Amino acid sequence: MSSKIAFIGAGIATSYTLIPFLDNFDKEKRTFLELYIVDKSADFFKGMPYGDRSGKSVLLIQDLKNFISEPHRTHFKNWLNQNVEGLAQEFTEHGGHYALDWVKKNSPFYNKGEWDNLYIPRFFFGKYIEQEVLQRIEKLEAKNRLSIHYIKKETVSITKKQEEFKLVFKDGAHLLVDKVILSIGSLPYKELYKKPIKNDLKSLYIKEPYGVGMEENMSQIVNFVKTRNAKKLPTKIAVLGANASGLEMIYKICDKLPLEDYNTSFSTLSSHGVMPDGTFEPEKANSFKPKHLMDLAKKENITAKEISEATHKDIDEAEALEIGAATSVGIISKGFGALLPKLGEKELLNFACFYGNQIGRRQRCAGNHYLSVVDELSKRNRFQHIKGRFLQLQENENGLEVSYSSTDKNSEKMKDSEDFHIVVNCLGSVNLMAEDLSPLLKGLITEGLCTPNPSQIGFHIDEKMQASENLFVAGPLLAGNQIEDKIFWHLEHCVRIIWSSNVLSKNLWASLSEKVAV
Repeated sequence: MSSKIAFIGAGIATSYTLIPFLDNFDKEKRTFLELYIVDKSADFFKGMPYGDRSGKSVLLIQDLKNFISEPHRTHFKNWLNQNVEGLAQEFTEHGGHYALDWVKKNSPFYNKGEWDNLYIPRFFFGKYIEQEVLQRIEKLEAKNRLSIHYIKKETVSITKKQEEFKLVFKDGAHLLVDKVILSIGSLPYKELYKKPIKNDLKSLYIKEPYGVGMEENMSQIVNFVKTRNAKKLPTKIAVLGANASGLEMIYKICDKLPLEDYNTSFSTLSSHGVMPDGTFEPEKANSFKPKHLMDLAKKENITAKEISEATHKDIDEAEALEIGAATSVGIISKGFGALLPKLGEKELLNFACFYGNQIGRRQRCAGNHYLSVVDELSKRNRFQHIKGRFLQLQENENGLEVSYSSTDKNSEKMKDSEDFHIVVNCLGSVNLMAEDLSPLLKGLITEGLCTPNPSQIGFHIDEKMQASENLFVAGPLLAGNQIEDKIFWHLEHCVRIIWSSNVLSKNLWASLSEKVAV
């Protein structure tokens, strides 16, 4: 048997599909397999979050015990214990004073193998997962059972004629394969500003945190601030979006440009006006009850909308009691999670497509290593959180003007604006209905090979995780679907990606068996 399979995108969804898939292949008598791993970057098997584009001095947004599930976590920890000395050295070489502080604070724990409560550098996991995949590939290559081709190109279109897929790349080259796994990660960032900057002393726009790479972005920011600092000019920085990427950008800038040495100030813009929370308070957790969800549990027939409404009321009450997301998230998630089995198939998908992400935006948590930087900025009166929705960005004589509609009930202004010198876009991704969607995704929809589901951030899939026959979907584009007995409103979380990729691996393997049977 010989099959040509192409993975479009080489992040961890691809890695965790390949690991069990190649393990199965190694055990069977099948003769030969031809794989094509296609990605526009060189971060094969690591992907953007855990590869070079994120840099080597950013940390996980969760502690290790919540980042990765068993048995994978134990295996990863064993690898960490064997490699920690070199990893820590690489981390401090690429970081600033925060990196040195991290090693000083956490080395007493990781030197004893105590990793579960640590927010580790993300590239640690990238190195690990790359090694896990390559070990399996090399083993099968040595047996002459596997041929693997790495294609560092951007895929611009996928079409299908009879049983064969044609992949076309940006340079005009093409490839014919039997099966495709679409694993391109999250949808592209929204484009907020396309005009050239006129005054490079007053204005710097970073269109997304990781596109050209975190280190390249940081180099631009550092040079810009240092130039202004030499002229004794203060620098106002706006981070649009109070999410994980936004926190990372603030952390990285302050790591590279210590607050004592540079006259910088920071603002974030978000509709809820609340930063992620990192402090778990046991006493408040013991006393807080999600009353609206508990009342709803007494009803027999409920809808996804009712679960959503009850959840938001309980979050409102938690906030009124000054109970942060780090304390309430587990309680509230358990509360609405217990109600989901009461929903029928249609209502479950309604929750996945329309309500899950709305709740998630109000339950953001992060590690105190990031949040402590915001606290320090606040103490120095160098941080503000603007509660509003982004409207427009334009350059003026003072720098970059950010216009927004206020979502603050106490504000007298419906619309407002403020000037900044640096603006970083962390507002998140477009949806599948966006006009500026990539040619690849537009083409898949036009060709009828993929159909957006009502969430508009994921594609419809069948029970085999196919968008259409022999075109499988992996990773974040599975949002808004039910896979086996679980629903997914997003797949940015490593635990969800590992689980769904393992199911995909079984389905992909079964599809090869079906081909042989025919």
